[in-house]
Amino acid sequence: MNNSNSDRYIIDTDALVGFYTWQPFEHSRNFWSKLETAIREGKVVLLDVVADEITYESPLKTWVERQKRNGLVTRINDEAREKAVEINNQYKMIDEETGNSQTDTYIVAYASLNNLKVFSREAPRKPGDDLYKIPDVCEELGIGHTRSPKYF
Repeated sequence: MNNSNSDRYIIDTDALVGFYTWQPFEHSRNFWSKLETAIREGKVVLLDVVADEITYESPLKTWVERQKRNGLVTRINDEAREKAVEINNQYKMIDEETGNSQTDTYIVAYASLNNLKVFSREAPRKPGDDLYKIPDVCEELGIGHTRSPKYF
């Protein structure tokens, strides 16, 4: 991520889990403190649908639950839900059999409506893939996105 004051990001679940993998709490308390500060300052948005995907018992789940209690998790509103449906209708992202990637549509919709960039570790779709991925849809809609954070 870029350190520009105008850059605000919404974080995908895979990026959050990646942070936890590569920056474990016991060795990177400063990193997690900076991330929490960035969320508090509105530089990073953590959506409720992303937070809710952290279901396994872990220090990451404990951290996410603390963010919820502290009022730092942003709830998806009806406008974003409607926009997510519109996006999925135009760029099929959700696997209809499993429901996988529903959160991705909310991330892209919320970013679109709030002039945010998306931070996701997701790669673009491969030739022959039926489903669009976050980077594909961000490109189509002119939404900034990155896979490599430089912010924290």
